[in-house]
Amino acid sequence: MQRAESRDVQAFWNRSWRQMRLRWVELAKRPSSEWREGIAEEARLVASGALEQDFAVTAKLFPPDLLQRFDDVFDAFERNVSELTVKSDTNVLAVIQAVVSMLNMLNDEYDSDAIATGERDVLCEYIDRTISESGVDLDALSARHGLVRDDLTDEWRTW
Repeated sequence: MQRAESRDVQAFWNRSWRQMRLRWVELAKRPSSEWREGIAEEARLVASGALEQDFAVTAKLFPPDLLQRFDDVFDAFERNVSELTVKSDTNVLAVIQAVVSMLNMLNDEYDSDAIATGERDVLCEYIDRTISESGVDLDALSARHGLVRDDLTDEWRTW
């Protein structure tokens, strides 16, 4: 009986420890979440009179349909990263290529207006951080391929 209780207590602490670690890890934030927050902040500023409506441009840059399309791409990317059971260079680069290709198509569908310089940097950081958080050492992967870590998306990126 004592042994079963000991296992129960140990299982409880293991679960609790995992849950606490998950709370401590700062996960990659989706760019679309940041853009939605920007839209909401501009709306608050306009409502308070601190910003003229003409200068509230974030909602024009990121209409709801575009944000949803970005979320669809991020859903697929995050699923692909979570399904990386073997984190070989080939598999990781294939995931990067896939998300960049989806973003290329999205940008093309919006006449290359969906992703500007600022968004490019945010998207590349999101890709990098999401993959790094899955346990991939992107510095080592980049070095093995003679690349700078910041250039991992360049081969496929058109935005």
